[in-house]
Amino acid sequence: MSVLLEDRVWVMLSEISKRGVYPLHGYKLGIFRLPVNLTEESTINNIYNELKKTSFKLDRYADRIYVTHSWKEEDKDDLTGKILSISLDITVEIVTGEVIDLIYQVKPIERFGDPYWIKNYRQKADLKAKMVIDTILRNTSIGDKMIAHYQKIERLSLEKAINKLIELTPLAVNPITRNVTPPPPQAAASITSQEISSSSPRPSVTQPLSAPTIPNIPSGSPNTTISLTGSGTDHSKAEGPIDTTFKTKRQKAGTFKGISVWGPVDAPGQLGIWGDSVCVDFDICIGDGACIEACPVNVYEWMETPGHPGSDKKPLMAREKDCIFCLACENVCPPQAIKIYQK
Repeated sequence: MSVLLEDRVWVMLSEISKRGVYPLHGYKLGIFRLPVNLTEESTINNIYNELKKTSFKLDRYADRIYVTHSWKEEDKDDLTGKILSISLDITVEIVTGEVIDLIYQVKPIERFGDPYWIKNYRQKADLKAKMVIDTILRNTSIGDKMIAHYQKIERLSLEKAINKLIELTPLAVNPITRNVTPPPPQAAASITSQEISSSSPRPSVTQPLSAPTIPNIPSGSPNTTISLTGSGTDHSKAEGPIDTTFKTKRQKAGTFKGISVWGPVDAPGQLGIWGDSVCVDFDICIGDGACIEACPVNVYEWMETPGHPGSDKKPLMAREKDCIFCLACENVCPPQAIKIYQK
């Protein structure tokens, strides 16, 4: 049984109960709410096209996609000896918007005629609906959105986020594989050149759909001269707030993906202050993710920093130039590790 049952909002025994009417017929309504948004027309079209690769029947109206699965039931009539056969179906409705609702109705068996001989119809229809839902999540961009949600909110690595999605969708049919494999080992960096490579593995996606990744910089990149790994012994945990005059007291130790890093740096235990206009003291940062959630223009993304005493992940200002200087991240940071300098 799909463990998506844990995310069920409610179950009703009425097809029109949302209108305040509760007739005594045998309709069952199941609703699953996903904590991700789906509002862009291009993304909705993309998901519709991805579902065309499945065996389901599709339909679309306004902001909704209808996914119908049909199956055949057969049995032998004990009296006549004839083979009885009937086609049944179940439809899952994808309601797009600020959150995604997946809705299905198990309707009375009488809707299909008078198949008195069918056994366990409700259980079968319920299971078929969950199979459709699991397949939708595993085979469309909705799954990528869920993976990104797990990475951002639960601070999971890409691999763990993918595994969580897999565990939640055991009934998926012909699921697309999102595989993460580490790159081959690289030679140790030279201390004199300070040539560095990110400690996080390079994700390799085996299918066209790609899940969001944690930044990874190849060794020798011209915009990367600072390491996240090393044998540094300075593991003292710094306290906030960030020194707002650090630019007059510290020198630039190098760059990481074009982002300035102000020393001292002694990886992995001491990482210094990062950024020019969006500045974060990584030695004070506790990796709670408040800045990532607060930023309205998506300046930050997670970066793995294993071995650091403050936290094993930091918010990398990957899109520093996009900052609109609203100070939202600076105001929500618990240890006050962020300082925004308006140009």
